[in-house]
Amino acid sequence: QPLTFLDKLAGGVLRGQGWNRKSPLLKGCLAAAALIAAADPAVSLARRATIDQILDELRSQENFDLDKAVQGFQRSLDRLRGDGTAARAAALASLRRLATDSAAVDLVLRVAQLVALADGAPSREVEAMVVQIAASLGQAPPELDVPRAADAQGGGLPGRVIVIGNEKGGTGKSTTAIHLAVGLAERGLKVACLDLDSRQATLSRFLANRAAARQLQDRDIKVPRCHRLDLMAPVGTAGATPEEQSRFSAALSDLAGHDVVVVDTPGYASRLAPLAYGVADVLLTPINDSFIDVDALADIDVERREVKAPSSFCRLVWQERERRKRAGRAEIDWIVARNRIGHLDTRNSREMAQLLAVLSRRLGFRLQPGFSERVVFRGLFFRGLTLFDLTDEDVPQGSHASLRHARREVGELLESLAPPASGPTAEARVRYPGDRRGSGGRLA
Repeated sequence: QPLTFLDKLAGGVLRGQGWNRKSPLLKGCLAAAALIAAADPAVSLARRATIDQILDELRSQENFDLDKAVQGFQRSLDRLRGDGTAARAAALASLRRLATDSAAVDLVLRVAQLVALADGAPSREVEAMVVQIAASLGQAPPELDVPRAADAQGGGLPGRVIVIGNEKGGTGKSTTAIHLAVGLAERGLKVACLDLDSRQATLSRFLANRAAARQLQDRDIKVPRCHRLDLMAPVGTAGATPEEQSRFSAALSDLAGHDVVVVDTPGYASRLAPLAYGVADVLLTPINDSFIDVDALADIDVERREVKAPSSFCRLVWQERERRKRAGRAEIDWIVARNRIGHLDTRNSREMAQLLAVLSRRLGFRLQPGFSERVVFRGLFFRGLTLFDLTDEDVPQGSHASLRHARREVGELLESLAPPASGPTAEARVRYPGDRRGSGGRLA
């Protein structure tokens, strides 16, 4: 079931203890988080974000000093790493003092469960620590199974999940999502859409226009089903909230009978997007044909044409790949689609092609031509139509060749979504200057 805190705080357990920074329950939550974090060699970004989210969630129930709580967690972590066995014994002993308070026990176990699962399938060391924490509280350990996101609702996943993702805006993500969804439906697949861009909601609005066009014009056009998810907490909240995770899982579960789900993500660092990366079979990243857009993938030494460090977006993708590798799951098939390529062979175009070829090997994605700058890709939005819906009579004189080229571009992108013959090579996991990755390509 979805992991939430709000339904476990009944009875005034926090307010009944005063809930200040010296509260035994707060100390217990911090101790459980630190014990699990110390079980692995490094605290991952996902685990850090989960701990921040837990503290934010707890603070929303009763006031306490968040900065001091964070400092308390770090001190506990440092003691566990520096003093080893003695510090672990002291932390577990502090948990035993909560064993008679059933509400407190339940909350601490929820914290332990969330932190343990933050990186996907937990390591054996983390699993063993969760067992010790539960034993100290006199309870059986919580479930640490890692189903794919929709399995928690009992409905499974769609046949294939295609996520359109890039943290830079204006690269054509929604245009790509629209044409992939309609193009796949035209090929006879049962297609649904999931719109995570709660600000723009371009994909949702297009499909609403399309549904209206089908009704008003009595046209036999396919309209993929669509779910739109909005943020349920303030923008500054770290990581998806439990409610957002639950709604995301429920949406995918509801779409489980479809052959393909196309997911559109925002053009900024959204806390909903990593949920989509976690279930993606294909991650399609459109970029414009400019060096500015390449910066969204990596920090580049333009003079030397070298990669200095991967971007935060790239690190998210790598982190998800590592989680899947540890869980024995297939990697994300990452495709970068180069949009708005000029029709002329210019020096800039050649340099872009060379640089992206280097990035493809270094970062581990497949490079694919995207969409050119054509009116037909964006001019039909308010009519709810795409180039697949146009007949010869709909096209102005002299535009038939452009339409053919546009259809070929979409067709080639659709063909690229087939699984690759092999996964990324070892070249995709090289070391970069200033990149603090450990062995095996894991981000430290």
